Amino acid sequence: MEDNKLPRQGSLVIAVVSKITNFGAYCKLIEYGDTEAFLPIREVSSGWIKNIREYIHDGQKLVCYVHSLDKDKGTIDISLKRVSTKDSKDKIRSYNLEKRLAALFSQVVRKEKEVKNKDELISLVIQEFGTYTNLMEAALGDTPEFGKSRLPKKVRELFVKELEQSRKQKRYYVSYIATISTYNTESGATELRSLMKEIRDTGVDLGYLGAPKYRLFAEGKDYTDAEAKISKVRGIVESKLKKGVFEIEKEKLKKEKEGIMETI
Repeated sequence: MEDNKLPRQGSLVIAVVSKITNFGAYCKLIEYGDTEAFLPIREVSSGWIKNIREYIHDGQKLVCYVHSLDKDKGTIDISLKRVSTKDSKDKIRSYNLEKRLAALFSQVVRKEKEVKNKDELISLVIQEFGTYTNLMEAALGDTPEFGKSRLPKKVRELFVKELEQSRKQKRYYVSYIATISTYNTESGATELRSLMKEIRDTGVDLGYLGAPKYRLFAEGKDYTDAEAKISKVRGIVESKLKKGVFEIEKEKLKKEKEGIMETI
C-alpha cells in the first residue's frame, strides 16, 4: 500500500506490462494507482534483444527498479535487468504480504460492522502507520503507537486476534523453475502470451526470471493440493506448446510457511 503518487528513485516496484513497442514497454505501477512507467528495451536484459516480445508479454507482472524519475514531468523509467532474483523474490513476498494484510483488515472492519467508516479507517492506517505491514508489526509488538492509535479499540483488538489466529494456520508451498520457449517463428510471441495467461488463470503465480526461465509457485492446504496446481499447469503447457521446449525442475524451499505473515 502506497500513499505517494510516485515511487522513489532507486526503489523496487511491481509493474504490469500494458503496451509493448519496438523500443520498450509501457507499464502500470499497481502500487501507485496504475501510474505509467516506461521500460526501455535496453533495460529489459543485459544481452542483445532481437525481439522484445520473447522476453516480456502483455499483462505480465514484473519487479522493476526505478532508475530515472522526473517529478516535474511525471515520467518514470524502470529497469528489469537491474533486479536480482533475490530482490525480485523479496519484493513479491512483501507485496503479497501487504495485500493479505489489507484483506485481513477489511475482514476485521466487516466483522466489527464498521463498513460505512472503511475509507476513514484505511486513511487512518496510512496516516499513522504508512503500510499494513507496519500496522501488523505495531499490533503484534503492542507498541505505544498502536495503543495510542485513533483506530477504534474493538478494531485494534480484533485485528490482533485475527493475526494471532492466522499464525497458527499452516499453508504449504511448492516452487518450480520452468524453461518455456517456442520454435514457432511466425506466431510464437502470441502463442506464449496466450499460454502465460492460461497459466495465471489456474491461480499459480508465474514469475519471470529472464527468458526462457520462469518460476511457478503454488500454495495449498497440503502439499498434494499445491502439487495438483503445478500438475495442471504442466498439462496445459504440454498440450498447448506444439513446437518448443518445456522443462520443469522443483525448487527447494526452506520450510513450510505458516499463516499470513509468511508469503513468497
